[in-house]
Amino acid sequence: MMPVLDFPSCPRLPSLLLALLLKLTGTSVEDFQVNQPESSVSAKVGDVITLGCNIPAPSPAGPVLWFKDTRLGRKLIYSFNGRQFPRVSQVVNPMANQTDYSIRISDVSPKDAGMYYCVKLTIGHPDMAYIAGPGTYVSVNGITQEMFKVQQAELSQTVSPGETLTLSCSVPDSFPNGPVLWFKGTGPNRELIYNFQRGLFPRVNQIGNMAKAGNKDFSIRISEISLKDAGTYFCVKFKEGKPDIEYQSGRGTKVTVTGTRNNFVPDTPVRHFLAMRGTNLNKNLL
Repeated sequence: MMPVLDFPSCPRLPSLLLALLLKLTGTSVEDFQVNQPESSVSAKVGDVITLGCNIPAPSPAGPVLWFKDTRLGRKLIYSFNGRQFPRVSQVVNPMANQTDYSIRISDVSPKDAGMYYCVKLTIGHPDMAYIAGPGTYVSVNGITQEMFKVQQAELSQTVSPGETLTLSCSVPDSFPNGPVLWFKGTGPNRELIYNFQRGLFPRVNQIGNMAKAGNKDFSIRISEISLKDAGTYFCVKFKEGKPDIEYQSGRGTKVTVTGTRNNFVPDTPVRHFLAMRGTNLNKNLL
C-alpha cells in the first residue's frame, strides 16, 4: 500500500541519506529537483490539459508518480508502471535516462480543479517520498458555486391529492463518500422520507440509477399524494463515518397540496336537488 505522503512541506529525506543517494548517482543536492514548469494551468470543461514534469538524469532508482490534493488527502492520479488510469496518459514513454514525466488529462471536468504534484520516490520497503515538485494548480473555467452544492431545482411545487410528485436532487460526485437521504422538515423531529441504501418506503421510488458509476441524480417520486404530504422536503448528503455526519443539505422544496381528487363533484344546487330527490324516493319505497 502506498504510504500517505506529506509534501511539499516535507519533500526530502534526512540530509545524510539524501546526500548518499545523490552521491551514488553522481547528482548534487543543488542540481537535483523535480521541475514542474507551470505553476498553474487554466482549462474549460471538456478540454485536454498537459501537466509538465521534468526530472534530471541520472537519478536514484524508484518510481515517479502524480498525486492530487483532495479533501481526504493525497489521491494517486498517474503511475508510469503500465497501469491504466482513465482520462490520464503520459506525454512520452519514459525509457532509460528519460527526463520527461509529463501527463495529459482529457475531458476535463469541474472536479479536476486542484493542486497536482509530480513526485519522485526511492526504492524501499515500502517506497517512500524522495522529493516532490512545487505543484501545478489546475483551474476549470465556468465553475460556479452551485457546482459544489446539493441542488434542488424547484423551490416550490403544488399538487392535488392522488397525483404523483417528483422531487429533483443532484449531488456533485466530487463530494466525500456517504449516503444521500430525503427528509420532510428540519431539526431533530424531521421525518425520513427516503434512504437510497436501505429501508422500505411505500409510495416513494428513486429516479436515478444508483448502480451507475458517477451517478449524481438522487431525485425521487412520491405517488398517491394526500393532504398530509404537504411540507418542505430536503435532499441531504452525509459523509461516511461512525455514525455518518451530515455534510450538506439542499435548499428545500416546499410542497403544497390543494383541492381533492379529480373525480370530486362540487356541491352545486343541482347536485343538492338530486340528493334531496333521492332521499324522498327512498322514503316512498319504505
